[in-house]
Amino acid sequence: MTARIPPVLPGDPDRVGPYQIVGRLGSGGMGTVFAAVDKGGRRVAVKVVHPAHTGDEEFRARFRREVALTSKVTGPCLVPVLAADCDAERPWLATAYIPGPTIQQHITDNGPLTGATLHALAAGVAAALASIHTAGVIHRDIKPGNVILAPEGPRLLDFGIAHALDGTSVTRTGVLTGTPGWISPEQYKTGTSGAESDIFAWGALIAYAGTGRHPFGTGAPDAVAFRVLSHEPDLAGLPEDLHALAAAALAKDPVDRPSAGALYEASAALLGGQPTTAPNPLPASPTLVDDLVAHRWDVAPHLEDAWPAARRTPRARALWAAVAAAAVTAAATIPVAVAYLSTADGHQQQAQTPTEAPSSKPVAPARAESIAVTPTPTPPPSTTTRPATTAAAAPAASRAPAEPQPAYTRADDTQPTTDEWAAARDTMTASERAVAAAINEDIGPFLRDEWDLAEGVRVTFNPEAQTMFLTVGPSSVVRANGGDLTDLRRAVMFTGCSHGNDKIRTDTNWPYGRVVVIYRESMATAVVMDYREVTNSMYCRV
Repeated sequence: MTARIPPVLPGDPDRVGPYQIVGRLGSGGMGTVFAAVDKGGRRVAVKVVHPAHTGDEEFRARFRREVALTSKVTGPCLVPVLAADCDAERPWLATAYIPGPTIQQHITDNGPLTGATLHALAAGVAAALASIHTAGVIHRDIKPGNVILAPEGPRLLDFGIAHALDGTSVTRTGVLTGTPGWISPEQYKTGTSGAESDIFAWGALIAYAGTGRHPFGTGAPDAVAFRVLSHEPDLAGLPEDLHALAAAALAKDPVDRPSAGALYEASAALLGGQPTTAPNPLPASPTLVDDLVAHRWDVAPHLEDAWPAARRTPRARALWAAVAAAAVTAAATIPVAVAYLSTADGHQQQAQTPTEAPSSKPVAPARAESIAVTPTPTPPPSTTTRPATTAAAAPAASRAPAEPQPAYTRADDTQPTTDEWAAARDTMTASERAVAAAINEDIGPFLRDEWDLAEGVRVTFNPEAQTMFLTVGPSSVVRANGGDLTDLRRAVMFTGCSHGNDKIRTDTNWPYGRVVVIYRESMATAVVMDYREVTNSMYCRV
């Protein structure tokens, strides 16, 4: 079986530096990562900066710093930098291409890692971090999408936001760097990070890899941040020996966390006691971390990657266009039957109309690749290109309705807690999105103009508690007036109750009968400002 790498899109470059571009591996906030080959046919991954950043001298300085730092980092379980051009019209960076799934992909398809493989992951990533920190670099974005389970062992990717340990930074003021859920307590509190923050993320990574759960849960980013700052990690199910290491790495105080070198020594010792998967015995005193890991590495085989062929030259493309045009002309004289394609959800959609010519290029199935960026979505595999108007023009009413939700059933006066708030999630259904939008439309200008809250209200939902949470803050106006929240609380509660009552009166399936206002002075401090029950008799009046 093969997994096809998505092809290039119109406007993508034919070449970057010495590399021929053959496909797309993904796209993120910094740039697009292309699949490419060098003159010898070696596969590489080329990160090309988005055009929007190329005129930003601050961004170029950050990119130049990235290249300088990553080029000097070598060590086990890392991905080497092959070449870069920081002064090109669109700066780029090339690294070796690493096949294999990310931890995220592997857990989705096969479940958590176990046994010697989990121990090998812990040792390999710790060894990579030790090399990085020794070179004076912080990774700053350790997460499941940045670790590839390659055939030879784990590989740590993406130094796109790394910067030196000397305390200098070229990141934008006020921007918290990292991925929610993988950010350390000190980053949330002060916005700064050091090698200790990478250690915290290592602990979360090992916990996730061994259990399939994030140790601080999931949900809205501010709720996850609250749990990171105030809750102990959930490490249930992690092997006892790794449990102790992960718990130490996840200490709230960075001074209580071990170094990457200490983590590697401890995890390598644990790995040495695990059974080997290699046919030949490992030498008694292995000198290479990669050897130690590879002899106990047992990850399910990954789909072989099928790379697109190099694109045609302009002359060849012109010839192909002429042939395609002739084919379309011929096809126009032949009656075309209406065909239907089965979609991923089992429904059928019209593939083409009698006036449309069939596409000459098949759609490539989506493939999340081994570069730490958000993969570019592509259509599901099929043998015929689906017309763009088929799905895009489908009216909302024609889509399958959401599953009915249970009606509001609570009849108690239990006061809401910040734990319930921390467990709430972002909007998921059309009704939830509509209510959240309506609340912000009503009160957004007031919050922006009177309370310096340009972001408005964050509306989240806890289905188990049947509660809608309205989170605001922090506000400089609140600080200036001595912390008086009375007017702010009343305004938010009144708006939330109005829309909550409208929903519960008109939609018997609306499950959220409690409205709770939360004021967040910081990520570590969330206060329940007010609570009302939404019912048809307007108990929610303020």
